[in-house]
Amino acid sequence: MPLRAIRHPRRLVLLVTAVALGGGATWLAGGFSDLSALDADWIYRLVSNLGIFGPLVLIGLMILAIVVSPIPSGPIAVAAGTLYGAAGGALISIIGAEIGALLAFGMARHFGYDAVRRSQNPVMKFIAVPRSQGALMLIVFASRLVPFISFDAISYATGVTNLSFGRFALATALGIVPICWTLAAMGAGMSSGGVNWLVVVIAGGAITLVPMIVGALRAWR
Repeated sequence: MPLRAIRHPRRLVLLVTAVALGGGATWLAGGFSDLSALDADWIYRLVSNLGIFGPLVLIGLMILAIVVSPIPSGPIAVAAGTLYGAAGGALISIIGAEIGALLAFGMARHFGYDAVRRSQNPVMKFIAVPRSQGALMLIVFASRLVPFISFDAISYATGVTNLSFGRFALATALGIVPICWTLAAMGAGMSSGGVNWLVVVIAGGAITLVPMIVGALRAWR
């Protein structure tokens, strides 16, 4: 495997990334017996004294949360908003979530795409059926708007479909803006003594509504 990875730079990058993310998850596990219990307060204490490196650490944590399933991404976005405000926290969360999604998609595409097409499993055969790029984009976009749908599961699952990398990146970017903004605004509101829920709901709804309308119109054409 290592020799094959060296001969294929893309595989080497994915392998190194997987090792780094695994190391990060192991480090976090040293402080949490249950990674799903990771909270915004702990992240805030971790990052608050890191100065200019704080945003980079938050981006790294967000990437880790997207690629490693048990780690929740919500507390990271809230902590980012608390530390850097609604706009800054949202930007940090969006960058980390987008990179994490692309890594998960890339790993699934590189290591699982051909295997799914060779599988005789009915579920795998269903996934392997070529589908409309527009329809797949709409599914990815819509799934990003629903908090209880697993972000990483969608990223990995979409990697073994026929959706192109660029279209996946665009659909993900459009879909994560509302939730990242909302969570960062919550964090920013808590740091200033309270959350202006009216502003959060109106802003999040407006950001969500426009791309949803555009996507629906494109889907019906």
